[in-house]
Amino acid sequence: MKLMTTCKLMLKVLVPLALIVMMVSTVYAAPPTQLWSDAVDTNDIAPSKDGNYVAVASGNQLRFYGRSSATPLWTSRSQDEFSSVAISADGDCVAVGGMSNVYFWKNARTLTGSGIDTQTWVSVSLGGSIDRRCIDISDDGNYVAACGTGTNVFYWANAKGKSGTNIATTWTSPVFNNVEAVALSSNGDFVSAAVDNDKVAYWKNARSLTNTQSPNWVSPAFTGEFFVDIAVSDDGNYIAVAGTASAGPSTVYYWAGATSLSGNPSPTWSSGIDIFFSSIDISSDGNSVIAGVEGPSFVGVHFWAGAKGLSGTVNPTWTFPTTDAVRDVAINSAGDFMAAANDVSVSRVYFFDAKGNLLWSPPFQLDNPVSAISLSGDGGTLAVGTSARSTGYLLSTGFSSGNLPNPVGGVVLPTNTLAILTPYLALAGLIVAVSAVVVVKKRR
Repeated sequence: MKLMTTCKLMLKVLVPLALIVMMVSTVYAAPPTQLWSDAVDTNDIAPSKDGNYVAVASGNQLRFYGRSSATPLWTSRSQDEFSSVAISADGDCVAVGGMSNVYFWKNARTLTGSGIDTQTWVSVSLGGSIDRRCIDISDDGNYVAACGTGTNVFYWANAKGKSGTNIATTWTSPVFNNVEAVALSSNGDFVSAAVDNDKVAYWKNARSLTNTQSPNWVSPAFTGEFFVDIAVSDDGNYIAVAGTASAGPSTVYYWAGATSLSGNPSPTWSSGIDIFFSSIDISSDGNSVIAGVEGPSFVGVHFWAGAKGLSGTVNPTWTFPTTDAVRDVAINSAGDFMAAANDVSVSRVYFFDAKGNLLWSPPFQLDNPVSAISLSGDGGTLAVGTSARSTGYLLSTGFSSGNLPNPVGGVVLPTNTLAILTPYLALAGLIVAVSAVVVVKKRR
């Protein structure tokens, strides 16, 4: 009788405790956490792959931040207008696209203060603006590619060994009608670009090329397409490109085995006819692809899992409708987390897992149109830039590869309710067991 009374008493204590813990879990399972925001013009924003540093192209400034503060570690001002930025994996090198030049900083993690023209080197005039999606940098920071000036792809090898002004390119492409976007493999040895509105061009062994270099292969022309974004896997072997409507269908195209192709190879697969895509990103291994959609009959996100094994005309693995047209998307290295953002006056930033589950509910809301988003390698840090003269944000997503919470700032609890309850349940079981032993001994 005493044992039953003791157990009932324990349940009266433990059930409310469990409910409280579950309520706390629910609160802390609803990321993101805003690490900081800085109310400056944000034309482009990029976090390092490790998530510890952030570079912002802000009007005539490059602003370089650490993870923990909205006060830049350093700034560099120029007479130029910076419109695009890329950062090395460890944050120690930064490349910026201006109105007609590329600017480069090395040892970025140890720089301090502010000043005019503090970059390590600045390129020769390239003849036009290097817009967003028109600059990229290798993981080690030693190779840089750019485009967006209208007709060429530009490449610099040994970027960390250069200094001064009027730095010439190591090689350039032949003249195209236009070049809209460029992407580098992580080691800088493979370059892909969206050219002539409706083609993809690809260069192998880029680090050893010089002078003017024709691409190793150029895709067939996809009449009526206008390619707006391109992405490449870390090893350069998988390419994805997104098109928006010009005078015909609008599609995502994908090439597997890109490093071994030649001539005018057709895509391995395609998807999304008559959907206006705005952006695309690819996981490090090339097996996951996400694309943003801006209409006409659907706005939101398309996602393809197992991309390396697809062929022909395929459907997305899942789609997710958003409230407004998607401006930009980003995916982490493993392809298990991804983000999408609108570009309307009241924008929302959405965060998903690879199954299409919305992990932020409601989505993170901003009072300005989003111009760019970028995700760290583990998915734990998301950088968000809003339109001119607005704000840059750094968010802790609450998730990272392996589905673990990201321990940044404040109180962090696991998102797995069972993980939270386990120690409490174990303690409860121990208390009940001890109580039972005590009662049995008393009865004896």
